[in-house]
Amino acid sequence: MRSALAFTLLALTAVPAAAQPAPKGPPKPPPPKEAPQPDPVAAMLFPCRTPEEICYVGVVKDGKVTVLFTNDRKADEIAGKPVAVSGDGLDLAKSENRTVMLVGSYDPKDGLTKAEVVDVASPLVAFALKTTIGGGEADEGGDEPPAPPPPAPRKK
Repeated sequence: MRSALAFTLLALTAVPAAAQPAPKGPPKPPPPKEAPQPDPVAAMLFPCRTPEEICYVGVVKDGKVTVLFTNDRKADEIAGKPVAVSGDGLDLAKSENRTVMLVGSYDPKDGLTKAEVVDVASPLVAFALKTTIGGGEADEGGDEPPAPPPPAPRKK
């Protein structure tokens, strides 16, 4: 009986010692701040070849490009406006009335300089871009005005 009592006392004194908190070590550093997550909608609509690349998507008209999209924050004000484009050996005449993707440097005075054509959209893709984003006529190279709306039905 004494051994059972001794065992019980020993067990009771051991439990509080194990329940005591461990000595504190050096404080833990705060958790790292999360990097801002990219906007998933913007990621789906991102047309440039890489996220770091600055590109311009627009319609070529009379040797200028009417910008439909750019990820250049310095050039936000040019959206929907014709911009002069220059680059070494650049010939936009081949892309007249077509939707193009360009890379280069935007200057408010000189327009898009050091420009290179990255891609030229097919007529179907250009139609979808122009009607979705804007930018005027949706037909590739056609000079016809849009058809007038049908007349309203007569009441009887």
